[in-house]
Amino acid sequence: MNFILLFISNMTFFTLCYFLLPQSNFIVIFSGCFLLLMNLIIGYKEYKKQTALVSSLEQGFLNFMDGDFSASLPKIIEKKHILLYQRFDLASKNLRDERQKLYQREMLLDKVLNASPVITILVNHRDEVIFANTQSQQLFLTGSSILGQNWRNLISTLPEEFQTSLNYKNNHTQDTILSCIDPQGQPQAWHIATSTVRLNQATHTLYLLKTMTEELAKQESNTWKKVIKVLSHELNNSIAPISSMCHSGKIISEKLNEAKLDRVFNAISKRINHLSDFVTGYSSLAKLRQPIKKKVFINELLSQIQILYPFKLSNELDIHCALNIDQAQFEQVLVNLLKNADEADPKNMTKLGVKQLNNKLRIDILDSGTGMSNEVLQYALLPFYSTKHTGTGLGLALCRDIIEAHQGKLLFSNLSPKGFCVSVILPLFE
Repeated sequence: MNFILLFISNMTFFTLCYFLLPQSNFIVIFSGCFLLLMNLIIGYKEYKKQTALVSSLEQGFLNFMDGDFSASLPKIIEKKHILLYQRFDLASKNLRDERQKLYQREMLLDKVLNASPVITILVNHRDEVIFANTQSQQLFLTGSSILGQNWRNLISTLPEEFQTSLNYKNNHTQDTILSCIDPQGQPQAWHIATSTVRLNQATHTLYLLKTMTEELAKQESNTWKKVIKVLSHELNNSIAPISSMCHSGKIISEKLNEAKLDRVFNAISKRINHLSDFVTGYSSLAKLRQPIKKKVFINELLSQIQILYPFKLSNELDIHCALNIDQAQFEQVLVNLLKNADEADPKNMTKLGVKQLNNKLRIDILDSGTGMSNEVLQYALLPFYSTKHTGTGLGLALCRDIIEAHQGKLLFSNLSPKGFCVSVILPLFE
């Protein structure tokens, strides 16, 4: 509209100059001054509008550079700029949506990595840890995040086998399997995968560490459970008809009044019941339910167990120290371990000690018996293996499965000069 006014006024001035310049110089001079003033006013208004438009766009892009995609341009605009403003607002909305999606993906990835049993650590070119999931605390035993710490200083606290593998600097992927002794004195096998990645034009090193000992133990336990299920199924299929025929035979022997025959069927019946109990016991290992966890204070739990199975408590923890466990299952574990300790040394009372290790709790059950030989230690957790004449080889295997279902560990060690220690390590309630 302003450009139309300028065009009309300029045409009017040129017309006046053509017709009136020879007759009236005053009218021409006045018209020229008026036209100049009008041009200046209209030009100034256009300059302000263009300046405001450029300033709005500049401020909007500055907000984008600062990561603020919620900004929008002023709504008081001319019609010729409506499309530009609409496209700017559309771009702002698309950026907001993309950032929200990216944030959700990052949150999901963070949860997946922190829930993964694989230790994941990312180190930048300055040897600074810029990402580490919660499982990394298991390796360094820090009890807190290792973000921002120097990688060289961290790995210097680890066994030499780890330091050699984690000092890797190359542009190729490297896989390593190593064995070492953990802080509890138990052998552990680890798989370490190391690779380089480029982020923001800088080279970073990604470390993935996974303990293979626990995984192999789980696979072994699952294999035994499958074997037990098959054996239980086949034995039950045989026990049922044998039991039925034995019952029928007892009825016939009673009618015939054959005492010897009756004793034979009674003996068979007892053995069938014993075999049935045996199968039922092993089935409980194969059908162990998932734990229903809740907050349980350790002092209260030990007080209840002490009533059922007396022991000497060597120390006490703070009343607020709690575990996230299935109380019924964990009571079963403690009772079984206390029973084994009492059978190993009936003359002396079993000792029980508790100790907090960063974010974990260690329970030690100690006896003064003869301990275990290396061979017995090697096979102690296998189902069917027992050194007792009346043992089924079920107790320790069941204890191990329950403890591992609580993300814990079951450890054995001989004491000097004699005695035996069973340790249960569980994460504290967070």
